[in-house]
Formats: sequence, C-alpha cells, structure tokens
Amino acid sequence: MGRNLEGCPYYVSRRMLPTADLVVLPYQSLLSKSSRESLGLNIKDSVIIIDEAHNLADTLISMYDAKITVPQLNQLQSHLDGYFQRFRNLLGPGNRRYIQTLMTLTRAFSQFLSAGNKFANQTDPVCNNTEEITSTSGFTMTINEFLFALNIDNINLVKLLQYMKESNIIHKVSGYGEKAATSRIVGEGKAISEGESAISGFRALTDMLSSLINNDSDGKIIVSTPTQTFNGLEGGYIKYVMLTGEKMFSEVVDQAHAIILAGGTLQPIEETKERLFPSIQLHQLPFFSCGHIIPSENILPIAVKHGPSGQPFDFSFKNRSSPTMIEELGLMLSNLVSVVPEGVVVFFSSFDYESRVYDAWKASGILSRISKKKQIFREPRKSTDVEAVLREYKQTIDDLAVNGPTCCNGAILLAVVGGKISEGINFSDGAGRCIVMVGLPYPSPSDVELMERVKHIEGLGRTIPSNNPVCGETGFHVLKRCKGKGKEYYDNLCMKAVNQSIGRAIRHRNDYAAILLVDARYASDSTKRGFSHSTEKLPKWIKNQLVPTVPNYGEVHRLLHQFFKFHKKKGFNE
Repeated sequence: MGRNLEGCPYYVSRRMLPTADLVVLPYQSLLSKSSRESLGLNIKDSVIIIDEAHNLADTLISMYDAKITVPQLNQLQSHLDGYFQRFRNLLGPGNRRYIQTLMTLTRAFSQFLSAGNKFANQTDPVCNNTEEITSTSGFTMTINEFLFALNIDNINLVKLLQYMKESNIIHKVSGYGEKAATSRIVGEGKAISEGESAISGFRALTDMLSSLINNDSDGKIIVSTPTQTFNGLEGGYIKYVMLTGEKMFSEVVDQAHAIILAGGTLQPIEETKERLFPSIQLHQLPFFSCGHIIPSENILPIAVKHGPSGQPFDFSFKNRSSPTMIEELGLMLSNLVSVVPEGVVVFFSSFDYESRVYDAWKASGILSRISKKKQIFREPRKSTDVEAVLREYKQTIDDLAVNGPTCCNGAILLAVVGGKISEGINFSDGAGRCIVMVGLPYPSPSDVELMERVKHIEGLGRTIPSNNPVCGETGFHVLKRCKGKGKEYYDNLCMKAVNQSIGRAIRHRNDYAAILLVDARYASDSTKRGFSHSTEKLPKWIKNQLVPTVPNYGEVHRLLHQFFKFHKKKGFNE
C-alpha cells in the first residue's frame, strides 16, 4: 500500500496511533518514556500484553546500560580539542564553558582508565580469566565513588546534558572533526579508512553522563582497564550497569489498566518477579500455567544420574572437565544414537566446554563411533553461520524420510545453552526426537555484571576487597554469601536457560520427544523433593511426566527403546 500510494507506512501508522484500538510495537518503543513521547503513544488505562516476557527484565535493564571505550574517548578528545582551538574566539562565554567542561570530562575518563589499576585495590576486584571469559583487569564502583575519584562531583551534569541536547554541539563538533581528519589524511596521501563515527562516540558519552545522574543505588560502574599487548594498550572501557528495572517498569505499570506477561518459558516466574516487582509478594501476582496440547505419552523426560559404566554424572564446574566425565558422556551418546531415531540435539554449558568435549571424543575414537549411526553437526560461534548448519542438519533428517533408513539413522547436533540454537529455533518432529541437557548451565561467577545484580537482589554490601584476588574467587565468594533471594535468582537463571533449551522440541499436537537431563543433581525422590530443587522449576507439562530417578543407565535405555517403539508402531497404525 505504501508503494502504491507513494507514502511512508511508518509515519502513517504513527499518525493513526491516537485512534487505534490495537498497537503492535517492539519492547523498546513501549518501555522507553522518551520513545513513547516521540511516538505520541498514550498508555493510560491501556491493557498491555508483553509476549516472550522471559526477555523483559534483561531488555529493560540493557536499555539503560551505557558504555564508552578508550578509542571513543581518544577520538572525542581529538575532535573537541580541534573544534575548541579553531572556534574559541568565536564562541560565546556559555558555549566556551560547556565545551571546556566536555573536554575536562573526556580527559578525566581517559586518565582514569590509564591509571585505573591504582584504584582497583580500593574497590571491588574483577577477575575474569575463566575459560569462558577473556582475561581483563578491572573493578567496580558506585556512581558516587566514581564521581569523587575523578574529581568531577562538582559538575552539573543535568545542565550539561540539557546544553548538549539544545545546542546541537554533538553534530557540530563531530562534523568539523571528521572533515578536519579527512583533509589531514588526504593531505598526507593516505587512504581513508572506515572507522567508527564521532557521532557514535558522542552518543556513548551522552548515555554515560545520563547514567551518572541516576541514584547511587540504581546501578554500578564497571571499569575495565586497558591491557598491554604487543600492539600497545588495547581494550579498556567504562560501563554503567543498571541493577534493577523496577523503577522504569513502574512508570508503565502505574499508567496501564492491566499488564499481561505471556510466554512459553516464563517459569521460573520468581526471577522475573524479583527483577520487576520486588516489592510485591509472589502470591499477589496471578499466575496461570496451562498444560501442553500433546498427550502425556508423547513426552519422556528422564533425570539421568549414571552413565553406561555406572559412573555418576557430575557436570559441576569442578568436575565437568575430568577425562572420566567426558568419556562417560561420550559412552552414553554412543548408546543413545542406536536407540533414538532421526535427530538428537545435545546442549552444553558453553562453546569452550563443547570444544573441549569434542576434541576429547575425537582423540578417544568416541566421535567415530557416534558418526557411524548419526551425522555430527556443531553449532558455530558466529550466529551468521547457524542457518547453514541447521539447513544441512534438517536436510540430513528429511532425506531419511525420502530414501529410507541406511547405516546412518539420522543426525546429532552439538549446541550451546545461550547460543542462537537454544532460543527461537524449533526442532519439531524428526529434528528433535531427543534433547540432551548436559549438566546445570549456571552462569559464570566471573561475570561481574551478573554478580553485581546477585548482590543487589540479595541485599549484600560490597564484597570483601582483596589486594591479591584469586581469579574467579570474587564471584564464588558472593555466591557463598547468598542464602536468600540472590541465590534463588542465580538458580532461576540456570533453570530458565534449561527450560528455554529443552523447549525447542514438541512443537505441535502430534509431535513426540524424549528429554534427558544428564546430571545427578537433577535426580531425586519425588516424594522428598523440595520447592528449591531444580526439577521443581521445570514447566508443569514436563515436570508431571518426569522420571525423577532410575537405578542405572540400562533402565534409561529400556525406557527410550519402549518409548520410540510405541511411537513407531503408532505411526504405522495411523
């Protein structure tokens, strides 16, 4: 219609907002007050339905995060200095003062990053050289600590931000700076490279300054100091992390008539409640969970605590990399591929762990045993390559239906929790006859942003500073101190990731699949299981059918054989 009428559908839709009965829009446009005002969106007394609400808290908080890097600060300093030197005699006193303030701030940020290590021992140390995180050096601070450390606590940031908005100084300085830089490069006979624009650097600075006017308890400043490499200093940034979304979401809640959070993997709901409605008791939030459309015999979830040789499965961080554990998992999959038809999807806790297991299996010959029954695929680290891998994986399974079974009875896909495959990809029918969850995918304790949120939810003060912190010790120390809401939040993040991953199977009424939760920590006596047990946080339609414990792996194999034999016979009869 837009092409036919030669008009813009976007702006037509915006003009129709006041008369619309139903408005469909992305999270950001709804949750951001400035975006609502820009769109002319009035949510007073509206009924707001938020789909895929398991992403709501993360999306809301990330909207108010801010980050500025060393290269951006260097570029801003250069452009501001150049602009000020060129136009200082033409600028009015007010303009000159505000530009000098911006120069002072960018210089203070840069100097602080360069000399940041001397502040590290006075604040919360961050040590991130676990296998999943690139090694960096840094620390965390409150807003007030940051302002006083940089000696910028006497600057009126509210007025400065207002000036930046009203004067259009961002575009003036960046335009002049980029023009001057281009002229200099051309004059030197060099090629013009495609670098980051000054506008993006100024926006990063604006976001950071806006963050610094938040309440001191709303968030934390994370300072990652540059590291020395063969190419000189690299990396380094200052980042503001919002710790709670309650205040921003309350602006929407207070205006709306009702809010409905919907999603297929909202459980455990406690995590969402704690981040968006911490002052409300759980029983005050009406919660409705319906059963699945599939009959109960179409799903077989089993907690697997032993491998084929009787070795207990323990994929905790301490034990998961042991050769015995990796070999036992390989033996289980070698048995599994002979009894499960079509497609098997195996979820690991991280790309690094998946690579370690894959290399070990390749060296031991387990990989070749598996490949005799199923073609092996791996989730690529680059999200742009995922589609091609999935296409080939599904094509391998589809070819079975056309050509009939051969020596290879399907395919197996090694995927990662938190990767693209674990969220939003459907493995219906033969593509997901069995989902294997390896261990409990707890987030890394070395994730400083996560640990700050855990501390905030638990109500902890600062962690005990250490002059010589052991890598990873800080995160584990925080978790050990958490006995209440912080620990529950951390556990819920893990089970939310599990639910999101295993929910990739069973996509329609006639679909069927087995789900194997491989770790002794999943197993339990259902009569003695407490609410805090991990399997109590599974979706109701899975939890009700869960086989909570089996005496040995032989029983797992028997249940799987029986399950797929039943559905094969059922398929022939239909």
